[in-house]
Amino acid sequence: MDRPTVTAVVTAHDRREYLSQAVRSAIDSGADEIVVVRNFREPIEGCEGRYRDVPCDAAETGEKEARGVEAATGDVVAFLDDDDVWEVAKVSVLRRRFSERSDLVYFCHLQRPINSAGEWVTASHPELQGKDPSRFSAIGREDLRALVDGVWPGNNSSTAVRRAWSLDSLPKLREAGWSCDLFWFVSALLSGREVELGNDPLVRLRLHDRNMSQTRGASSEEFRQRHAQASARFARAYDTMARMAETRLGAGSAMVRYLTGKAVAFHFFADLENNVQPRAAARKLLRQGDGGGERGPRHAAFLALFSPSVARRLLYRRSVERWRLT
Repeated sequence: MDRPTVTAVVTAHDRREYLSQAVRSAIDSGADEIVVVRNFREPIEGCEGRYRDVPCDAAETGEKEARGVEAATGDVVAFLDDDDVWEVAKVSVLRRRFSERSDLVYFCHLQRPINSAGEWVTASHPELQGKDPSRFSAIGREDLRALVDGVWPGNNSSTAVRRAWSLDSLPKLREAGWSCDLFWFVSALLSGREVELGNDPLVRLRLHDRNMSQTRGASSEEFRQRHAQASARFARAYDTMARMAETRLGAGSAMVRYLTGKAVAFHFFADLENNVQPRAAARKLLRQGDGGGERGPRHAAFLALFSPSVARRLLYRRSVERWRLT
């Protein structure tokens, strides 16, 4: 492929305030096509005539990305959340990497965090720190825990896939609904095709009170509602990915154990926050494990056996500390 074309699929749901910045960044980066999948219709300031609208009322990011892939005509589809910003070099890097590696189906790279005003910030939470994509080749493709913890950059706005390959994954993407960044990574690993993780921070990742955390700007009750909803969504996605991995690798594989355990942990958090048989959910987590070897979910489960209300208060306090920006 001499010069692969790149489609930017920008997804938005209800949120309007950052969308024009996201779309303009895709234009400035040189995307051949921009598809905006959203549930509202109004002109995007400064971008008139430069994008194509795809209406989608569904809240699930998986449905929005699936419709974007179906509408795209580019050889490569790169996703962009409405509140993030691509660097100018982004598309040229994608063209080069997908051109040089004909079997490459998935590319993901690092990000740099900004705040709601677009200013650079230092993020203290582990999702943005300590990731070294250069270590990917040294870790087995089935060791998803090690990849997620220290290698995989993650994030939708850092994800690009070869469109022809991605089409077969759309039914499962819709089934998962959420955690689309991890879904595409897992799908690529299971495919046996070429995967690449890049060290260049080609995205400005915007951190604000409705992104990457249920805590920022939230009271304890607001956090509980957000955390319950997010946990249920993650549980659904991890259940789907666990079934995908089991079909390909078998029930005893490390990837299946990790994904299944994470699903159990998220089901526990959702049941705890919703006060739906939280002790039964805690016993299940303690019996099966959380898949990631983290102490936090197990500690919360132990507490929930004795007092679900105390466990909920602890989750809020820990989340406030974990997601604080410095």
